[in-house]
Amino acid sequence: MRFRPRSRSLSRLLVAGAGALLSGLAVPATGLASAPSCLVPAGRIVSSEREPLRFGIYPGGPAGSVNPKAPPRAENPANRLGALRSLAGSNPFVVRLYSGWTGDAAADDVSGWLDDEIAGYTQAGLQVELVVRYKPVAASGSSPAAFARHVRGLVRRYASDRRFVSLQVTNEANIPGAPDAADGAFAGAAAAVVEGVIAAKQQARQDGRGQLGVGFSWAYDERPQASSEFWATLGRLGGRQFAAAVDWVGLDSYPGTWSPQIALSSQLPAQAASAVKESVRALRDCYMPIAGLGAGTALHIAENGFPTGPGRSEQLQAQVLGAMVRGVREISATYGVSDFRWFDLRDSSTRDPSIESQYGITRDDYSPKPAFATYRDLIDRSSGGANSAAIPAATATRCRPSRVNVSLPRRKSRRLKSLVVQVGNKVVGRVRRSRSRRPVRISMRSGRSVVKLKARARGRRLSTVKRRSYRVC
Repeated sequence: MRFRPRSRSLSRLLVAGAGALLSGLAVPATGLASAPSCLVPAGRIVSSEREPLRFGIYPGGPAGSVNPKAPPRAENPANRLGALRSLAGSNPFVVRLYSGWTGDAAADDVSGWLDDEIAGYTQAGLQVELVVRYKPVAASGSSPAAFARHVRGLVRRYASDRRFVSLQVTNEANIPGAPDAADGAFAGAAAAVVEGVIAAKQQARQDGRGQLGVGFSWAYDERPQASSEFWATLGRLGGRQFAAAVDWVGLDSYPGTWSPQIALSSQLPAQAASAVKESVRALRDCYMPIAGLGAGTALHIAENGFPTGPGRSEQLQAQVLGAMVRGVREISATYGVSDFRWFDLRDSSTRDPSIESQYGITRDDYSPKPAFATYRDLIDRSSGGANSAAIPAATATRCRPSRVNVSLPRRKSRRLKSLVVQVGNKVVGRVRRSRSRRPVRISMRSGRSVVKLKARARGRRLSTVKRRSYRVC
């Protein structure tokens, strides 16, 4: 399989830093920007349940840079696949790929290497998530409608594969000035998010591709006003139709590398974990509600990474990775975080001192750094469930129904007269008061479903007391 590298530019740091200065934000001694105040009610999920996280990784090595660096060492597909399988173990595991749309049909990723990449990973039993970037050929041009048609075509082309589970529409459309990494550098990026997400979800529903989750990403930005304006634009352009089409929102956060900016020290792992948790809180409580995205919309950690290099030992990378993953796990139930992706698998050139060459948790010869074992162990402890590779070949194209235990609200259970369980708009069960403290076990089809628990107290109408999103395959 051929490989297309992911681009990432140092200009993001320069843009974010300049924006923070222009906005007059105060930066405390810890190096973290002050948290924005939330004027919009959160409407977030609050639950004692903690569902398994679904993990994944970007499998490449090269990352773009504005500074000179050594050329990347050639990929070894067999070693790459072996490393991915080692990370996954028996757990569901997602390979995150990047593609792009420019408007030039001869250059856009609709066949060739992308077909080979997706088919190769899914045939190996791994799941695939595809990021499709919006980057029109003319930087001043705006072509959201054409981009949306391209996204529809990707759904038609790939979503018939049941292991093609996630589509991210655009990449970091909130960040301007970094065209190698962020779509916010191109005119019409916000409209491309809205039109692309709606088009992808419509096509998935039309084709019956219930396993495909559709979302977009937001890169952590230390400029609260700019972030609020971005989310307000999404809400204004998309309205209820957009909100109904979004399955998940992805957070890109690189504490201690890009933003939030944190000084290198022995305190970095703990500070990085706190920074990721605060980023999740800000996204869920402050920004998503501005665009009408509530508790039914899942959160993904779409990109999280910490490279090695000068002042960044391999041991420090392992400590930072472990701290950030555990931090996300601690808040996953509270904030509805369902997925985590690490950036990335392999160094492009381990001997090159540039940190842009050393994002990997393996070296450029695929020998593991300490962070590899840390990530693998955390995946084993935090995932749960059987890998989709365990599905027999004869039934690989169909996901079997699965039973899900839904715990009941403890505080309200004593006052409940009855409880109604809904999956979507369909009532699937009723629970009497005498049994209301027990978990409710329901059977759901494959795909993503919203489960509502509606309670009836004495003399009162049914009211929703709990809402959870489940993904079954």
